[in-house]
Amino acid sequence: MNNLDRNLKDINSKDLLFVILYGVVISILLGIAIGFIDYYLTSSIGFSLFFILFFFSAQFIGNTIRKQYENPHIVYTVITGIFLVVQAILALSIPYMLDFVSGINNVSLLLEPSVFFNLLFTILRVVVFALSFDSVLLVVVIGVGTYVGVRRTY
Repeated sequence: MNNLDRNLKDINSKDLLFVILYGVVISILLGIAIGFIDYYLTSSIGFSLFFILFFFSAQFIGNTIRKQYENPHIVYTVITGIFLVVQAILALSIPYMLDFVSGINNVSLLLEPSVFFNLLFTILRVVVFALSFDSVLLVVVIGVGTYVGVRRTY
């Protein structure tokens, strides 16, 4: 990590714009895709492949964002890390949201912002505050996957 520039004057606004744009778009799209794939694979084969899918997508995002700039900067790396965590949270919450929607038979409720954020914060509260082996493993996997993706950016 010694080759990263830490001087804020060296941030190129065009590079920063593309890092943010690619980070937002790819993270959200891959997060939704991984969530749907994980939901349908879990229902058909009985176990989750979230960890493997997240590692591959983190590497892909890291490589894609690295191609958007010439000189690595610490800000680009931090932004990539934030978007990878957002992607993981989104991918983990999609299966719960699909179970919620199938239980009430009303998809339009997910378009209601208060219901969406209430369900998302309930999921996060269960994962963070329910100290079990599964939640600790989940946090470790998200951390390692984020590191793998961020490592590709420099």
